[in-house]
Amino acid sequence: SGNLDWANINPDIFGSMFQAVNHADNRGTLGQHFTSVPNIMKVIEPLFLNDIKEDFEKAKGSTTKLNKLLYRLKNIKIFDPACGSGNFLIIAYKELRRLEMEVFKELGTIALSEISLSQFYGIELDDFAHEIAILALWLVEHQMNVEFFKEFGRTNPTLPLTEAGNIVQGNACRLDWEQVCPKEKNDETYILGNPPYLGARMQDSTQKEDMRLVFEGRKEYKDSDYIACWFIKGANYIKSFIFSKSSK
Repeated sequence: SGNLDWANINPDIFGSMFQAVNHADNRGTLGQHFTSVPNIMKVIEPLFLNDIKEDFEKAKGSTTKLNKLLYRLKNIKIFDPACGSGNFLIIAYKELRRLEMEVFKELGTIALSEISLSQFYGIELDDFAHEIAILALWLVEHQMNVEFFKEFGRTNPTLPLTEAGNIVQGNACRLDWEQVCPKEKNDETYILGNPPYLGARMQDSTQKEDMRLVFEGRKEYKDSDYIACWFIKGANYIKSFIFSKSSK
């Protein structure tokens, strides 16, 4: 591998690599399922990307509106609380960087990217997948910097390496999501991903305890799929975010 040119490696292949080395029975036990790039696009486009592209079309010809869009882009947060090897984060990062480049071209301005890996947040239970996600984010940052340099003749330095996003290794059912992805004024936060799903009769004792904790002792959860934990945690995160914004 030392003799190969890594320049054109697609970071989203790491999900397939992780799947290949992780035994199928183990993946099923963990509820791990991997999402293809086309399916990721089906999530991020209606969630936020189409809206931002629409704003870009409306902003064309207006320096004020284009600069406002650049400000929006650098304040977006992408949070995947079941990030696996980071595919959702990787694709979202690529799309935001490319859109930022389009804004710079429309402005006719030579500037440096203000979209950083610090805007990307994830939680992953498996330590190996967690480390792959960090590596993949470093790699995609470098590749987008190269793409930026080809277009504008300058770019942010990739080295020295800094924090590759905010990828936390741990159990998303038991972590405080607001500690992982804090809510701050002017943030535009999107929760996405492909959380693990396991039927009620397939869960092990740890997963059943996760369910009990997330549902706070209520009994109606016992026939629910494991993925329900992410819906409850996500709803609580969004609910408190709406209240915090309305109070300001």
